Amino acid sequence: MRAEPIGPEHRDGLIALLGDPRVGATLGGVASPQAVDEQIAMLVRQWAEDGFGWYAFRDRDTGVLVARGGPRRCHVAGNDEVEIGWTVAPERWNQGLATELGAASIELAFGPLALPDVVSFTLTGNLASRRVMEKLGFAYERDTDYAGWPHVLYRLSASSARSTSRSVV
Repeated sequence: MRAEPIGPEHRDGLIALLGDPRVGATLGGVASPQAVDEQIAMLVRQWAEDGFGWYAFRDRDTGVLVARGGPRRCHVAGNDEVEIGWTVAPERWNQGLATELGAASIELAFGPLALPDVVSFTLTGNLASRRVMEKLGFAYERDTDYAGWPHVLYRLSASSARSTSRSVV
């Protein structure tokens, strides 16, 4: 995959990704084109303010958008955090893209960004994302509520990531 900071040029790919009912089932609902436009505007602002944020991930061979994610600031469980998040196109599920994206994001978070820890969270029933979190070395912290939905919150510290070779590539 090739990563690019999310911008307006990714609108069509993000509408396809986030408007897919299979993806919506993992995120608490499908996103309308207007919601995608609002998300793009928010992510562009985050990049300008923080110098990092979610990326659009394109297939290297076809250029098709196959995922979005990376590290981004968020407010979850009453705290300001940096989340490692991912959303993968259903046609590419079970190909290791979420793990690849997550591992690269962890390298960025604990390398150039020098963050002490990061979180990842998902709907309680999203077992696939929970498995990816655990594979990357995240540890379950607690149940929480996010955007009105029940979620699980996982955390990974820089020190534990360095001591666990499977956490980063």
